[in-house]
Amino acid sequence: MSSLEIIGFIATLAGITLATRGHVLTWPLQLCASLLYVWLFLDAQLFGESALQLVYAALAIYGWWHWHRKSPQAPALPISRLGRREAIALNGAALAATAAVSTMQVHFLPTDVPVLDSTVFVFGLLAQWLQARKKIENWLYWIVLDLIAAGIYWHKDLQLTALLYLILTALAASGWWQWRKAAR
Repeated sequence: MSSLEIIGFIATLAGITLATRGHVLTWPLQLCASLLYVWLFLDAQLFGESALQLVYAALAIYGWWHWHRKSPQAPALPISRLGRREAIALNGAALAATAAVSTMQVHFLPTDVPVLDSTVFVFGLLAQWLQARKKIENWLYWIVLDLIAAGIYWHKDLQLTALLYLILTALAASGWWQWRKAAR
């Protein structure tokens, strides 16, 4: 367990707790945590998840801007749901992308978990984008992804991060419940 992992743990936990409440300060905390985890995951040879953290950092900036807009021309973003067609299209594209990324990892990177790493990478992008757009379904994706990620991190001897992702699973369930209530 490194100081990098401890700080990333705290920043992530605080950021996601704020996200469940729809608070805009989730984004600077998620930005900080993502940048810390880039280095941690590179060290563990989790290349997809390291790249994912870079994208999370960019999406944190996007989410911060998108949630913070407050003007008559751009009202605060409401919580909403994905349409059925949109969900089918996004999931189909994510499955195809997972297969492609997984194949590239097998051929080009020294990882022992290419399919799981690729799944977390691709569907994590989708979940983060949905969160930035305040789509309630983001929490369902996070529940599944956090459980998969916890197993990967335990396997990679990142026990504190594995614990973090189990806690994030519970926070995602709470976020889903709170956003459903707020959307009514």
